[in-house]
Amino acid sequence: MLWVIHCLDGPDTAALRAATRPAHSARLRTAGLRPVLYGPLVPDDGAGAIGSLLVVEAPTRQEVADFVADDPFAVAGVWDRISIHAFTASERSPVRLLPAPVEGNAP
Repeated sequence: MLWVIHCLDGPDTAALRAATRPAHSARLRTAGLRPVLYGPLVPDDGAGAIGSLLVVEAPTRQEVADFVADDPFAVAGVWDRISIHAFTASERSPVRLLPAPVEGNAP
């Protein structure tokens, strides 16, 4: 199942985000669940970051919640508000996020 993780940074956390980013990025590359898409949320002028958006694949909401709770941005206090929602792309979506192929069934 796909999950959207929407995180907004706390006030005055830009320096903390910059210091914590290498650990956060490394964790995304070695996560136990499958990151599908992720990146910073930015203000309208595109300067800096105000949060993060992640789309991940995981069997349960609890696995996603545990993943988020252990993320370096969450642990360090960069993220102030976090929401997690199950996600299904519309059949009419111009881009479809597909689950990972099952081993042995890859094309």
